[in-house]
Order: sequence, then C-alpha cells, then structure tokens
Amino acid sequence: MAAGPGSAEISNVPAYEEEHFVTAFTDHGIAGVQKYVSERLDAWRHIPLDIAVTGKTGAGKSTYINAIRQLKVGQEGAAYTDVKEATKEIRSYKHPSNKNIVFWDLPGVGTDNFKRENYLDQVNLKKYDFFIILSSERFSEDDGWLATEIKQMGKRFYFVRTKVQIDIVNEPLSRETPRQREEILDTIRNDCKENLKKHELSDSDVYLIDNFIPDDFDFDNLQAKIIKDAPQLKREAIAFSLSGRTDEIILQKKIELEKRIPIIAFASAVAGAVPLPGLGTSVDVGLLGQETRLYKKQFGLTDEAIKKSAQILGMREEELKQKLDLKTFLLNCTTKGMIVLLREIAIEEAAAEAVKFVIPIIGSAVSGVLSYKTTSYCLRNILEEMYQDSVKINKKFSTHLAQATAV
Repeated sequence: MAAGPGSAEISNVPAYEEEHFVTAFTDHGIAGVQKYVSERLDAWRHIPLDIAVTGKTGAGKSTYINAIRQLKVGQEGAAYTDVKEATKEIRSYKHPSNKNIVFWDLPGVGTDNFKRENYLDQVNLKKYDFFIILSSERFSEDDGWLATEIKQMGKRFYFVRTKVQIDIVNEPLSRETPRQREEILDTIRNDCKENLKKHELSDSDVYLIDNFIPDDFDFDNLQAKIIKDAPQLKREAIAFSLSGRTDEIILQKKIELEKRIPIIAFASAVAGAVPLPGLGTSVDVGLLGQETRLYKKQFGLTDEAIKKSAQILGMREEELKQKLDLKTFLLNCTTKGMIVLLREIAIEEAAAEAVKFVIPIIGSAVSGVLSYKTTSYCLRNILEEMYQDSVKINKKFSTHLAQATAV
C-alpha cells in the first residue's frame, strides 16, 4: 500500500493488517489503533477449536484427552476412563488454559449405538476442525472408512497408535532374542502403514504414543504437526495453549510469537508513552512488558515453571539456572525493568537497520521510525534469548529421559 495522508507503510506487517491499522486510526485516532492492537494480540484466546478424538473401544481416547490437557482421573475436568468401554456417548472436554479449545471424545465407528450407516450424522462430522483416530492395535476397516470420509470433506486427520510402551515391555516375555526399542517401534509403524495401504491411505502419517508417558515417543511430534496444519489464528490458539518439550514445538511457538512483533512495534510507534532519555524516542513500555511476560509463559521460563523443571530434574533452581547458563530468568518485566533493558540493548544497531517505515499519521516520523525499530529490535532479542533458554532446558529433559529409559 502506498503511503499517503492518514496512512502508514509498515515493514513486515501483512497488507490486511496494515489496512486494519489505517482504518482504526482514520475512524478513532490513536485510541482506535490501541484498541485494534489489543484485540488483535488477544484474538487467539477467543478462537473456537474443536478436536475430535475417535477410535474403537479400548484405544485410549479418554486417556489421551487427559494426557494432552495434562490432567489425571480425579482432577477437575478430567475425562472418565475405565478398563471397560467409557465412551458410550459424545462427550466434550475443554482445555484448562483455553476454554475455547474443546476435545470431543467420540464413540468409535461400529459400536452398538454408532453404526457406520448413521455415524456421520450422529457425531455431526462437519463441526470438527480435525480428527485424531486412535488404535491400540491395527487400524480397523471402520477406522479406514472414517478417514476416507474425513478426507473427502477436505479435513485433516491423524492416525495414532497407542500403548506402545506395553509392546516394548512385553518384548522380552514373547521373544527369545528381544529386539531393540527402535526396531520394535519401526515394526509397529510399518505394520500400521501396511494396513492403511489397504484403505488407500498410504500417504497418511502414523504417530506412536503412550498416554502415560507423554514426554516420550511421538506425543509431542503429533502436537507439533497439529500446530503446523492449523489455519493462522487457530494455529496461534493451539501453539499458545498446548505444552510440549520437543524442539519442534518450541520452534513453532517462536515462529508464532515472531509474527506479533511488527504489530506491537507499530502500536508502540503510534502511542509510545514512555520517553527514553538520550535516545530521542518514546515506546509503549507496558505493551513490551506484557509481551515479554507472554514469552516467559510460553517457553516455560516463569518462576513457577523453572521451579517445576528443577524438581523434575532433581536439581535446585539456582543449580539449574547456573548449569544451563539461563539468561532470561533475570529479566524484569516491570516498567522500570523494561526501560533499563531498552537502554542496555544496542539501540544504535536497531536504528541502523534498513526498515521501510513511514508514519504521517503521527507527529514525528523520525521519532516513530526509531520507536518502531527500538521496540522491534528489543522484542526480537528477548524472544531469541528466551527461545535459546527453553531449548537448553529441553535438551536437559531429553538427556534426563534417555538416562531414565536406559535404566
């Protein structure tokens, strides 16, 4: 969009976002821009997302729904599980940290009250964003039929083989010469894929999980794939609501958080409320602090999360911080702390960046440019450091898990 009276040309901001900024300013001035930015950054919390979990009796549907929400039977909101069939009717379970994400526990195709001929209408197949089809053995004819119907509707589905730890534990009991863990998993995966070929679903991915060990196998890989496949705002909702310790999930969170930076930087340029002495500009320090707190929560770097990680790893908090050389735990998200940080970061490097940015809608284009660059540069540095700290913790968890598995 060409810059003109009452408009803005914003680096790295999608055209549709730019249009919203201009409209908000034209209609309501700076207050309109602030309102739009606040609503836009918070939009992911209000996006409805319906995830269907299905499969035959005993596949572990209810247990999976508890595991992905980090709940156990007996806790508030947990799905009921039993050795007998627990899912005889459609049940819904909200995610504890985002009530708009709903997991639907669907009876498997072919059960007494959910025959194939009526199944699609009974479960209202069209309402779900995507489907997770679970099996604790081979995928059945009914599973294949359901996947084909979902595919014809243009929706995504994921095949998940559960209870793989049982196969590994039982290996020495059933074979004179037990196979190694990876060979067992490869055999299970290949068997699932061979069975799916019969239903012309050979291009489908298969995820191997154990609901009681969500830190192992493909549990987090499945979450990462769901995040990748979702449309933009739904992708933000999933990425910021689900937790996981794989590098892929951490990276997906970083990618989604990076997309917010140009929006925040523009809002800071328009409404910068706190002058930075000696730097010739003002920024919206409150907005920076708010976003930084979101980074901490998403990457598991809050005080509470660090304490929990240290306990799991059998370390003291200070020991964890020192051994992994964590840098962002010292970050102070208060107004004073953010001002100190802004002055410490190499602002001259931010100002030297080539950014195409014209703001005729505010009084000083020069000040606006510097505010945009300062905010953007600061957030990118904070985000990168928090991402690296989270990766360090994740690596430590991976090592810890590998050692525990080997024992």
